[in-house]
Amino acid sequence: MPDSARLIKKYPNRRLYDTQTSSYITLADVKELVLQHEKFQVVDAKSNEDLTRQILLQIILDEESGGVPMFS
Repeated sequence: MPDSARLIKKYPNRRLYDTQTSSYITLADVKELVLQHEKFQVVDAKSNEDLTRQILLQIILDEESGGVPMFS
């Protein structure tokens, strides 16, 4: 992970913690980071496994199932 990337930790209770702002964030907040072209990485708080791809897929699925096409 590049030093300039924001680190977000995912906890077992499914909460996302932004280490840069020292606060919990939502998937909507992560979507805003994407739209603002912010570099970030989501990791499991216990194992440090990279979960960025899973979180991005979850955002896409949530948007598409809500009737808002992301890529059209």
